[in-house]
Amino acid sequence: MIRIFGEFELDDTSRKLRRGGQTVKLSGQALDLLSLLIGCPGQLIARDEIKRQLWPDSKLELEHSLDVLMNRLRSILGDSGTSPRYIETVPRKGYRFLGPVRCEPHRTQTTAKPTVMRRFATYAAIALLAAVATLLIVHSQYDRFVPSQRVPIRPAIQPR
Repeated sequence: MIRIFGEFELDDTSRKLRRGGQTVKLSGQALDLLSLLIGCPGQLIARDEIKRQLWPDSKLELEHSLDVLMNRLRSILGDSGTSPRYIETVPRKGYRFLGPVRCEPHRTQTTAKPTVMRRFATYAAIALLAAVATLLIVHSQYDRFVPSQRVPIRPAIQPR
């Protein structure tokens, strides 16, 4: 599934973020955080819920880690906490993704089959041409490599 917001596309399958078709460097927990936020646009997601989702096994205090991660994500999106375009901070509560998120089916699945079929057809055509060329060469050179089975004809009457 591809989720589109603003000029960005988040491809859930390949886990890549694109801006205007160009891949934006975003990975790991920042990508997980973005996915979590755009999964519920307009809804407040509590800081504790985010920490549970991103660091499920951690017993440490992760307030600073979440702040750093949110700043990194906002920087990549060209967003700011003071005048949010995508991510709104609700003080001491959590975060809310602003704006609409549109979902589209994964596009590479529909384009992958014709590409594979085209490649297969190309290889099959090359193999067929190679087989025909080989048969022509073998046929033209057959007499040279296989001795003739002809028996010489001797005249019935031998001249004296």
